[in-house]
Amino acid sequence: MATDEQGDAGRRVGSYRGGEPGPLLLCIASLHGNEPGGGTALERVLGELSASRLPMRGDLVGLRGNLRALGAGRRYIDEDLNRIWQRDRVEAVLASLRQGETAGGGAARDGDELPMVGSAELLEQRDLLAAIRDESRRARGPVYALDLHTTSSDSAPFTTVGDTLQNRELALRLPVPVILGLEEQVEGAMLQYFDRLGWRSIGFEAGRHEAPSSVEAHEDAVWILLDALGLLEAGSTPGSAERRGRLARHAEGLPRVLDVRYRHAVSEEDGFRMHSGFTNFDRIEAGEELGVDRAGPVRAVRAGRILLPLYQRQGDDGFFIVRRLAPAWLVVSRFLRLMGADRLAIWLPGVRAHPERSDAIVVARRARNRTVIGLLHLLGFKARSEGGGGVMVRRLEGPGREPETDLHG
Repeated sequence: MATDEQGDAGRRVGSYRGGEPGPLLLCIASLHGNEPGGGTALERVLGELSASRLPMRGDLVGLRGNLRALGAGRRYIDEDLNRIWQRDRVEAVLASLRQGETAGGGAARDGDELPMVGSAELLEQRDLLAAIRDESRRARGPVYALDLHTTSSDSAPFTTVGDTLQNRELALRLPVPVILGLEEQVEGAMLQYFDRLGWRSIGFEAGRHEAPSSVEAHEDAVWILLDALGLLEAGSTPGSAERRGRLARHAEGLPRVLDVRYRHAVSEEDGFRMHSGFTNFDRIEAGEELGVDRAGPVRAVRAGRILLPLYQRQGDDGFFIVRRLAPAWLVVSRFLRLMGADRLAIWLPGVRAHPERSDAIVVARRARNRTVIGLLHLLGFKARSEGGGGVMVRRLEGPGREPETDLHG
């Protein structure tokens, strides 16, 4: 018999737990406070599960991210909660949790010492990490993480992934475009932390912040994954074909897979303003004027499709440019990674082994062209910021991989 729990407007949206062991689908909404739609969708899904008492194998859990920013209707209070999941920062927050539990037998409190005191988002991260850790301890099978977002422009739904084979496989279960390479353009995203844990995880961008269709798209994505991952018996949920068809219609005519070719970073001092009228996946030409800042017009550095144009006050991503990725690329990439072809990377021109890390290589500045970097991505390497530059780290592929981070240690 399934058990269910729904919270108020706090950290826990709720949970629905199956009578039999199975996967944990952990859904996190409102990592940005101006994106309430994911939490609303989770409330609806959990409410429908509770009312119908559908049998489940495994668990569905919904959490909210930035409660302080959500209450204020802002993306964040002091810093972006989806940019502070670097290894050292997470380890410091987890250490404070462990210290609080050892000293007082409970979770840390707002007054307890944390790195970078004064950031509201560090307190949010600590509480969210505590909830994530509790749920991972209760998991009775593999963990799948779904990070629910909306955008400041009109948009068809799409997914973002850290480009491991297992994350690709999860993303391709949803009939919407898959964006590769976004994680290499931003530092400290929560999905990067889940990747270090070895969890299968994707981000789902449902549409514009205020659009009712975004809530509906979030609901559709959660129901589809519940079916696809085997938490619900195939065919047991009414309307499953309609949900899949609805998401597919939103994405009609768009490429199945795209990769990020350019990020236009902005700061408050830039005074950047995006020109009105752009929506996600609009085609743009090289040299086209997309916005203005204090220095004058901001133009596209290359042709492609625009992604995540900035139409909100907070944020340091002005826009991205993406290009279609040929489906054959995924097939070849999967084959090469499974065959262990990453060992051949050091034979590429300008590439050498890292002097200290067995999982990394160093790319000389003269070799950092589209061909070499493209081949390294194909082999499963990702760019990493490091002193001296040019470092790329190999992804550890497959469900048997050893996690790089311990959530419970």
